[in-house]
Amino acid sequence: FSLATSFQNNNNDAIFNAWCSDVGIACPGAEVRTTPRSVAGRGVFSKKDLSKGECAISVPLYTALTQVNAAKFFPDLADELIARRTEKRSRLSRIRDRIRRRSARVEVTADDVWQAELTAYALEASAGEHPWSTWISQWKRDDPWQKLVDESTWMQEADGSIDVAVSDFSKMAPDVPGYKTGAAIGMRLQELDEYLEKYENSKVPTSASMYSTLISRAIGLSDCVTAILPMHDMINHSSNPNLGFTFFEDDESFKMIALEDISKDQELFLSYKDVNDSEGEWDEDKAAWLLVQWGIPSSPVEASSTSSSVALKILRDEVITQSRT
Repeated sequence: FSLATSFQNNNNDAIFNAWCSDVGIACPGAEVRTTPRSVAGRGVFSKKDLSKGECAISVPLYTALTQVNAAKFFPDLADELIARRTEKRSRLSRIRDRIRRRSARVEVTADDVWQAELTAYALEASAGEHPWSTWISQWKRDDPWQKLVDESTWMQEADGSIDVAVSDFSKMAPDVPGYKTGAAIGMRLQELDEYLEKYENSKVPTSASMYSTLISRAIGLSDCVTAILPMHDMINHSSNPNLGFTFFEDDESFKMIALEDISKDQELFLSYKDVNDSEGEWDEDKAAWLLVQWGIPSSPVEASSTSSSVALKILRDEVITQSRT
């Protein structure tokens, strides 16, 4: 896992696409583009026609930012983080985790330290010449939650910044009750406070801004492994995605497979989270978490036109099974 290219281009898209090729990420049918045509201003687009079942992106496991992978590169930091794991966590933190297990896209591990540890590894990689630094330097988040964190106003009592964030989120997603958005923000801020307090005066690098940005890019790979995957984290969310995601054990890679025929220059999407309940109705709690966790608005109208999670899973499993044969 090393780089053979020295990046001189000032075009961030070109830099990132070249970086992917350099570290072994195969993108035969996709590339990152910054364009008004993207729902978020920047996204991943097909660079050729893709047939249903065709692999658009293949990400080797060794490129993923996981605790196991990172510990190999930063053993001293890994030792410090392991020592910190034994510290007792608050009762409120444990209650919050049980709530998040029911509502979050990312799985919560038994000790739930992946957020802090992956943040520390990301900061360590960024400070040095590690190959991840080129990728991490392009992580961006621009929404009311990130503004609240970056301006650090939430640390000052009664300054009204949390109310401003709730108001700004309400403008993005007027159907999500403000009190539920406020509750989600409160949970996240409590988590952030505990994180900063736990690693204060330690050798572990910390950053509230990086912590917040990183969590919004994470994906649960299993009940006990959470990761940030290069290129995968650049793909925007849709309630009707055109890509499926799976792991191929034969070559230890994560592949994003076309769930339908996709035309050249079409934006590619994954589903971060289903905001419908078991009855197929829009769920306000899930919608509030989607809004605060990823800055993505949703509405009952959108939910009514969304493929059901069951139907989407059947389609994904069918296409992925066919792609393996």
